Amino acid sequence: MSSWPNVTYLSGFKGTESWLLVSSKGLYFITDSRYAEEASNEAKGFRITLRDKRGVVEIVADLMRKLKLKKLGFEASVVSHAFYLRMERALGKPGIVPTDGLVEKLRELKDSGELALLRKSVDIAVRGFHYVREIIRPGMSEREAQGRLEHYTKSLGSEKPAFDIIIASGARSSMPHCRTDGTLIKDNQPVLVDMGVVYEGYHSDLTRPVFLGKMTPLHQKIHKIVRDAQLQGIKKAAPGVPAREVDTACRRTIERCGYGRYFGHGTGHGVGLEIHEAPTVSAKSPTVLAPGMVITVEPGIYLPGKFGVRIEDMVLITEKGHEVLTRDLDKPV
Repeated sequence: MSSWPNVTYLSGFKGTESWLLVSSKGLYFITDSRYAEEASNEAKGFRITLRDKRGVVEIVADLMRKLKLKKLGFEASVVSHAFYLRMERALGKPGIVPTDGLVEKLRELKDSGELALLRKSVDIAVRGFHYVREIIRPGMSEREAQGRLEHYTKSLGSEKPAFDIIIASGARSSMPHCRTDGTLIKDNQPVLVDMGVVYEGYHSDLTRPVFLGKMTPLHQKIHKIVRDAQLQGIKKAAPGVPAREVDTACRRTIERCGYGRYFGHGTGHGVGLEIHEAPTVSAKSPTVLAPGMVITVEPGIYLPGKFGVRIEDMVLITEKGHEVLTRDLDKPV
């Protein structure tokens, strides 16, 4: 196991450059001397093995022989081809088996401890949005707003942004993942704010447009369509419901208003130790929603050269329905 979110999930270790060997015969944590003390404090239940004088492949091969293990599963989407070839030479091709999504499937359902950390992450992000909405003004650059927001959320206890905060003003808001730069924010223009934070390893994710000055009739129209679409998607989110039906509910609302071709991305994704993780919320999603899943619902309409509107909330699937975790986002501060 070498994917850092999976290593963290299974062991509790929050650092990097580490591997796990998990079997019924023993739990082994492979790292180097830089992380030895941290691993001994965090990776409870694992035997710490340092790789300072040996490579990971050599250590794993020795453990396989010591434990008399015949096959080794590896994360096919994470392990490099070069690493695979080294393992193949050490263990033989029949001895290594590709796996996909074994731990990621477990991570879809958050336990009470994870939900507590997610709620704290959400709380910091929501407070951050209220802050940036208050301080953003014409003449300020997108990058300044981005920097001030990051500083503020760190002052509240976040480790770092969950991703590069997006502050996209005016026509630049029509690019869903616009790169924030030195563009000056102008009056009577929308500013798309897409942000989140990391708290104790857990991510948050939210998006809202901030309108400076006066909204045009077209701004008002598009904002209402997107908000209505999102409400329909959230309403659909419940245990036993295929995730693709949440996507369909949002998409049909936008399509009926004639803007279907301006909504090109999926409706949402899971959030946890990674900002984008299982399950997906799209037309092709195979997932049936279940209690403990945390997803985003984020439809949008993007009019090239004009502006874009995306509204995103994080939603917890509960035993009886759902809970909007970012529910305080639209309340006055």
